[in-house]
Amino acid sequence: MNFSDISPVIQTFLQSRDLDKNHSISLAGTAGSQRLYYRIQKNMVSYILMVCPKEDGDFGRFLRLTQFYRLLEFPVPQVYCIDDSNLQVLLEDLGDLRLFDIIHARPGDTLKRYQQVIDNLLFLQTRCFHLHHECPDIFSRNFDYDDLRWETNYFSQEYLIRYKGQYKSKTLPKVLDKEFHRLAETVKNHPRTIMHRDFQSQNIMVQNEKIRIIDYQGSRLGSKYYDLASLLIDPYVNLPDTTIDDLFAYFYAKSLIQSPLEEAFSQFLQTAAQRIMQALGAFCFLSRVKKLNYFKQFIEPGEQRLLWILERASLYNLKKLIT
Repeated sequence: MNFSDISPVIQTFLQSRDLDKNHSISLAGTAGSQRLYYRIQKNMVSYILMVCPKEDGDFGRFLRLTQFYRLLEFPVPQVYCIDDSNLQVLLEDLGDLRLFDIIHARPGDTLKRYQQVIDNLLFLQTRCFHLHHECPDIFSRNFDYDDLRWETNYFSQEYLIRYKGQYKSKTLPKVLDKEFHRLAETVKNHPRTIMHRDFQSQNIMVQNEKIRIIDYQGSRLGSKYYDLASLLIDPYVNLPDTTIDDLFAYFYAKSLIQSPLEEAFSQFLQTAAQRIMQALGAFCFLSRVKKLNYFKQFIEPGEQRLLWILERASLYNLKKLIT
């Protein structure tokens, strides 16, 4: 990326801030959607330039969701300049420190950091949810039965069939399909709220000791437990079992959940089964098809976590069919 590759609109903004072709431009990150993120820096001033592919259907949604969340003081990055025609956006630079990095570097901080994140999740599920009718990009999108079945189909095709070779045909046995159907029917009827959709350790930044949230363009309505499951059973971190229990108890105590603890934890595990299967499908697809070998290392911890979830959720038939 050179200064000349930046859209004229954003160039003009940068020049008004005394940043020109002599400043530093470096790749700050990529996304599975083929978005690219560049850090533009001069001395102590820096921005992130998001460059989206032409077919990115989430571009406008990202901007509208950013406006909605910032109005409610949910900690997403500030937008400084937009060029719709070139699908480029200049964003606040939140730094490089992710929750993922902190937990691996300082595991003693795990409980404190995760409680901070859960506090922000609860803000999303209460204050933001209370006003979600003001944001059509949220209230018009529901994570329902078809989306849940897409996840288990993705898991089946990418993990069970292509990775493990467990089923030779692309058509799953009826008994397995029935288990996936039953799980989706159950999860779709959970209490609903706003869900981020990918609320895991690599999408949570820590800036000046505060939690900041990125990659939220998938926001919609869905199970109250989906984001919590994404956070707590995240194979990138692989939290100890007892820590998961402690953090669920923290979430339950601070939330407005009306159901008994045992019932709430059961619903959490059901959603966790959905989420971890989606993650395993993604790890297999990204490593096999996209040749991103980085993701291979997370398949085994994902497998172990899935077995743990199915056992604790008493989903014994499903466990038998996929192992």
